Amino acid sequence: MLGDSRPAHREAVALARSLPGVTPWIVEQGYLRPDLLLCEPWGMGARSTLPDQFRAADSGAAAIPEAPLRPLPASFLRYAALDVLYHGANLAFAWQGYPHYRPQALDPPVREYGGWILKALRRPARAAGARAAMARLGGHTGPVFLYPLQLETDWQLRRDGTGEVQGQILARVLRSFLDHAPPDALLVVKQHPLDNGLARWDRQTRAAAAGSGRVVFLDGGALGEILARARGVVTVNSTVGLAALAEGVAVHALGAAIYGRVGLTHDGTLDGFWHGAPPP
Repeated sequence: MLGDSRPAHREAVALARSLPGVTPWIVEQGYLRPDLLLCEPWGMGARSTLPDQFRAADSGAAAIPEAPLRPLPASFLRYAALDVLYHGANLAFAWQGYPHYRPQALDPPVREYGGWILKALRRPARAAGARAAMARLGGHTGPVFLYPLQLETDWQLRRDGTGEVQGQILARVLRSFLDHAPPDALLVVKQHPLDNGLARWDRQTRAAAAGSGRVVFLDGGALGEILARARGVVTVNSTVGLAALAEGVAVHALGAAIYGRVGLTHDGTLDGFWHGAPPP
């Protein structure tokens, strides 16, 4: 099954535990970057068995076999076409065989597509805003921190997060940064590239920042360029945390993350993270 947190999947995993000889296998894409599709038994995220198997701090670097990887280039148009075909088939046929099915997504397809249409219409303004934000980042001389937003529909956020909705987490992170980070520090709030734009995180960020010039909202931009400048990353449990660790950037995970362990992520408080958190 794709993911283990959708209600039907959670029931299937629970049922498998009572059936001898049955092992559920969970598949996720992009779960461990880069370009990898991961398949492991019983669960992922907070339920993954990988942290128990991989103890780098105790046994030294693990030997990972080299394999010739041929990454499939990302294509928004391909993803969009597959999504339209999927929902089109459901609208046309699924109601006959599965009339009581309830989707796991927070937004119905029509609302989701409406968000993407509005986002496309705002593309020139979004591109100009991204250029201005990256220029601001490039000219900043003090420490830089990154808070990458996740998708509201992501079960890593919904099941393994903090118990808050993302708007509440955003406000809490900004409040902690403004109250406790060095006065010359800059916080970049980066929107997820596959966000449908309905939540208008740019407006929520500006409202929570209360006019402070120390917070920059970014819809776009290259993650690698930001990490090259970043002193630290605060995340709930995004895979951006893994990318940051690979670059030697300090990470504070607010939720349950597969990489959340002493020696990799910051084990202190969020308020204390802004002042000299050690790299992994």
